[in-house]
Amino acid sequence: MRFLLSLLSIILLLNGINAINYSGNYLKPLDFRWIGKFCFDEQGGSIQVTRFQSTSNTTKILLYSDSNPHYNEILNDFGKNEISCQEKISWANYTYINPDKVGEITDSNRNYNVKKVSQSRDRFWIITMADCDQKFIDDHRIPFVSTYTFDVQNSGDSFDSQLSSEQQSIPQGQIFFFLLYTGFLITSIIYSVVLNKKGLEGKAIHFFIAILLIFLISLALYISNWAHILKYHKYELRFLNLFGNIFEILGNGLFVALILMIGQGWTTSIYFGSLVKQMINILVSIALIVIGWVAYVYYVYHSKEQNSYIYFMDTCPGYFLLALYVVIIGYFCWANYVNRNKQNESIKKNFILIFTIIFVFWLISHPLVVIVAHFMDPWVKYKVIALLNLTINAIFFIILLIIFRPSHNNMIVKILQSDDKSNDMKEIKENEKSYNGAD
Repeated sequence: MRFLLSLLSIILLLNGINAINYSGNYLKPLDFRWIGKFCFDEQGGSIQVTRFQSTSNTTKILLYSDSNPHYNEILNDFGKNEISCQEKISWANYTYINPDKVGEITDSNRNYNVKKVSQSRDRFWIITMADCDQKFIDDHRIPFVSTYTFDVQNSGDSFDSQLSSEQQSIPQGQIFFFLLYTGFLITSIIYSVVLNKKGLEGKAIHFFIAILLIFLISLALYISNWAHILKYHKYELRFLNLFGNIFEILGNGLFVALILMIGQGWTTSIYFGSLVKQMINILVSIALIVIGWVAYVYYVYHSKEQNSYIYFMDTCPGYFLLALYVVIIGYFCWANYVNRNKQNESIKKNFILIFTIIFVFWLISHPLVVIVAHFMDPWVKYKVIALLNLTINAIFFIILLIIFRPSHNNMIVKILQSDDKSNDMKEIKENEKSYNGAD
């Protein structure tokens, strides 16, 4: 892990600033301005304002901890303003007041009171701005502008101190899995070359290579986002994390398509090819991908925070996707059972049985992860689930590579070698006899 930290530090050219910087303008008095949400770990951290200017001396920067009894009320009221402005200000855990006048030349390194965060466990803090002065209630036309700049720093080393607690360890983990998936990709390419030299069917491996490339694109987008955050100390590079999730959903959907087709005899049996089943496979995969995209994007842009760092499966839109996974589990087992009963060779029957037992657990893992996530504390949920999903995928990718390894005594190689036209015709004739006898 120290190697990975050193590697990313070199890539990012860290310049010694170990805090995330927030800066911007606040232009609408009476409306609570959402600035950010940050989770400090149990050892705490600090919030330091370095610039705070306003045309009104009643403008305030407000901090709310999740230990605050009104925390959820504040969170739910963003964009609604159903709770009075003064009441919400009175609920703040900490308040920055007395801004400098806009346009006033001040020391750029001026330090307002540094808020030291001390707590017994990881806690989320909401950072907001507001101005509830009566003059804005009486006359909305009064010119108003406020600007702010402040740094938020967690405890930990130069790496973790710049990240919200629920995000810590994710960049290191994603770098590790990027390197691991790259190894899978190289191995798969070697498998493809060996199968081609032996004159054996390699379409399944080619499809798997495409899936690995999609997951690598997803991880590259994630890592690029973390690199931007840690190098420039800004919260994120717009859309990188969002598209990283979109590619991950695409990769999962295509992997479902791959295991459905392999289980039904793709490249291993003449009985694969039923138009109905092919259409079902395509529709199931498309539905999984599209519903996943819609559920994720909908939740991101309809949540109070517009936060793309979420485990969207444990949300109301995500439960529709969860229901689809349950249907796919039943379809996967049924289709493989039908395909197995059609086979005459014991090696093919055994392969389908083994493949079904193994990969039904990959399908089941998605509902299980949602159940685990549902009962996890919010300050650890995102990082645990993000790394857990990568780990589960890696385990089953390794199993798939073991199954398709092109060694002479491997079961799949024997099936591919025996699956020539003569054997196929023999199966057809034997099945025709059995069906005629049944009639």
